Order: sequence, then structure tokens, then C-alpha cells
Amino acid sequence: QMLNINNTLIILCYFNLILSLQYMKSPKLSYSLRSTNNINSDINIYPYKVNKDSSSIPSTTSNERKTFKRFMQVELWRSPELEALFPILDSLERACRDINRLMRRISTDNLDGLNSQFTVNIQGESQKKLDVIANRILKTALCCSGEMELVASEEEDEPCLCSSIIDNSAFTGDFAAVFDPLDGSSNIDSGLPTGTIFGVYKKPSFVNQNNFDPSTLVKQKGSKLVIAGYCLYSASTHLVITMRSGLHMFTLDDVSGEFYLTKSNIRIPTHGNIYSFNDAYFDSWDSATRYFIQDLRSNKLRQSQYSRSPSARYIGALVADVHNILMNGGVFGYPATVKNPSGKLRLVYEANPLAMVLEEAGGYSSDGKQRILDKEVNNIHERTPLFLGSVDEVKAIE
Repeated sequence: QMLNINNTLIILCYFNLILSLQYMKSPKLSYSLRSTNNINSDINIYPYKVNKDSSSIPSTTSNERKTFKRFMQVELWRSPELEALFPILDSLERACRDINRLMRRISTDNLDGLNSQFTVNIQGESQKKLDVIANRILKTALCCSGEMELVASEEEDEPCLCSSIIDNSAFTGDFAAVFDPLDGSSNIDSGLPTGTIFGVYKKPSFVNQNNFDPSTLVKQKGSKLVIAGYCLYSASTHLVITMRSGLHMFTLDDVSGEFYLTKSNIRIPTHGNIYSFNDAYFDSWDSATRYFIQDLRSNKLRQSQYSRSPSARYIGALVADVHNILMNGGVFGYPATVKNPSGKLRLVYEANPLAMVLEEAGGYSSDGKQRILDKEVNNIHERTPLFLGSVDEVKAIE
């Protein structure tokens, strides 16, 4: 079954290449924004060369729903320097949709439980069947964009060149992706929320091609991300994403199979009454974190005074907990413990992309001492304490 899935992904990848070969290497291509009475029509085709006069901007009315593709076409029309990102954005959308489809069929298609090979990933965690499949889906989809140099996954020891994944030297580009293919996979068998976290970096312009280590692309600071976001697989399936020009949320319509814009330019409240910490580790946290939680519970933080009593909400899936904080305000925390003095969450695959998401919404991110996005990356599997959320609460931790 796993072999058939892998072969299908490769076939789809080559089909995608045939459709896009004529333009995927050209940096001067942009995308057609032809006026149409229905903004959602003709959006599944690949972009055309652009006529960048004012008439090419689609007219919309407030009651028209914008699909993910159409919204991104308009955004990239406004920022032509980012037009090479469209195939990557399209790949991310398709990957999230495909993973969501598998999530809905876990029990009926026997996709629950551990991987049949009983493998353990680089993090020392037992891999679920869907961990392995979701990882393959994301790797193949991103590399098929034709713009990706390499991809780095939380599930694998080292970054992989796209030319090796697809077994074709034509698959290369100026971008690199990092991702956690299925965050919270321990929730799968219980039917609880899970998610996918992703980030994309651009190759620095000063790179020396004669002496270039591709893995350095994914060792850039989080502040260098050009795309960051996550997919949440829950009662609804949400794709939350930023290209550094605002944070937007798209929700999957299960009937049409399209992601539609449901929230634009999301802003997190400056303070909130929700805190998401795993209190089971309270005695293992450092004294500063314990004092913060005690003050928070007692509503004694000088930075903010709640009109409502503080409320604990902890789901056990990073994406779900952070999404809740993003929507309602408050703070998410995964502090260092006696057992994990450097923290447990991965800086590259989890902390940096989610920190970018929260900060684009007006929030803040920290490891308790410094801003997450300013941290140097020494190892692609480096771990860190993580605090995300409303500015008032996270600043209070620091």
C-alpha cells in the first residue's frame, strides 16, 4: 500500500511538470488576473503570462468567496517580486488537502496505529503510518513545484535535495522548505486535532555557487522566512498562512474541495485569558516559569488585567493549541524541564514558522530570554523552549 502511494505521488509529480515546464524556470512570468464574472472560475489552470494593466485586476463584490488560488494570484500581482512563490503555495494547498483526506479515512482505510516497519524518527519518536505518508506527500508536492532546492523534514535525519527525491536534475530552485508533516500524531487514534507546520526560505543572493552547502538554506534565522503557516485538521480544516504581508486563514469546503478565504489580516488580541501549558510538568519547570503561572492564575500580572478569570486550555497538539491562542488571545508555553533543559520543540520545524505566524498577527514569540525569530540555528534538529501569544503575556514571561 505504501509503495502504491509513493508511485502515485511520483506520477502526479511528472504530470504537474508537463503542465508547468514552459514557465516554471522563467523569473519574469507573472499570473493572469483576467476579469471574470465569477472570480472562482478558471482558477485550477496554471497561471498565464501577465498583462499588467489595471484591467487585469479582477473585480469582486463583498459576497463573492475567494479561493486560495485566486487570493494568492491577486497578492502576487501586487508583489511581482514574489511571483515565483505561486507554484510553492499551490503545492502547499494540495498537500494539506491530500493529508486532510487521509485524516478523514483513518479508520476506514486502516491508517491508524504505528508504521508497519516500527520505525523511530530522528527525534526518537515512534512513527505512525500517517507520519510516513504525510511526509512523502509534502516532500513530493513541494519538490514538484519546480522552485524548490531542498526540503527538510522533522521526520528525517538530513535535508533532501529535490533532484534526488524526484530523481531528476531538473527539479531545483531558489527556495528551501522546512516542515513537521503531522504535528500531534499521537492524537490520531483518538480522533483529536492534528496539524501540519511549514516554512519556506529563499536562497540568499550572496551565495557562492562554487562552494555552497544546500543545508545552510534551512539554517537561516526564522526572521528570514518568506512563507510560514500551518494546516489544522479538526472539525474544520484550516490553512493559515503568511507571506510577510499579513496573516490569512482559509477553510476547506469538503464539497468543492477548495480552500476559501474566511479570515483576512488576522490580529491577535494584545492580551487574553487563555493559557496553554501542560501543568503535569509544573514541578519540572524553572522557578521563573512557575511564578509566572502562579501570577497568571491569580490574575496578578501587572502587564494585563483580565475582565474574565484565566482559563487553562491544553489540547496536546501544538498547531491546535497555537490556533486557539491566535483566535482568542493568551499565551502558549512549552518551557524547558529538568528532563529537557534545552526545551522539547524543534526550532527549525515548529518554533520558527509558528513564531512568524503569531508575529504577523501582532503577537510575540520568545524562548523566555530572547525573540525566537532572532535565534541562530546551529543544528536543524535543535530544540528550544517556546512561548507564543499575546504581547502582554509573552513579554511578562521574559
